[in-house]
Amino acid sequence: MAKHKIGVLLTVLLLAGGCAMAGATPSGAFRPGEATAPPRPASPVSTPRGDGSPLGRYRLFHEVIEYTLETGDPRRVPAVATGPAAARLLDRVRRNHRAGVVQRGHAVPRPTLTALREGPGHGAGTAEIVDCVTASGPWTYRARTGERVGPAPRPRRHLVHATLTKAHGIWKVAALTIPRNARC
Repeated sequence: MAKHKIGVLLTVLLLAGGCAMAGATPSGAFRPGEATAPPRPASPVSTPRGDGSPLGRYRLFHEVIEYTLETGDPRRVPAVATGPAAARLLDRVRRNHRAGVVQRGHAVPRPTLTALREGPGHGAGTAEIVDCVTASGPWTYRARTGERVGPAPRPRRHLVHATLTKAHGIWKVAALTIPRNARC
């Protein structure tokens, strides 16, 4: 049960920070032929760097998560995540690929920087962020047909603690912790 709850919360968290679903109707049905195709995302090499601050990079992490889960393309993940956070996201992408599904959703992060420690020369450091993510929940679709899979998600708010590390001058999300009472 706890493992499932963490997986659901991680999915909600991983969908945080994006836009409304392109091609989705209010009922959640995804009809690719009825919507204007969104512009093709830039190549992974040109992943934007955010504003360079821990909060900017944390928000960029959420954008990359949404892109990755929607497309199944994990190439941008190393630009914004490392350690356990990157491993969880890559594992989710592999599981979705094996199941033949993609996930789309909308979430709004509200991060607050709670601690910042920078090393000598500002090339290394750590930052702690507390976030209350509001999410409509992940909609799951068959990758080939666009058919919705599973029940409609319920909107939720989740408390998340994020640890970012700075290496070679770039902040990356290293760990995400969801407390036992994750409501905020």
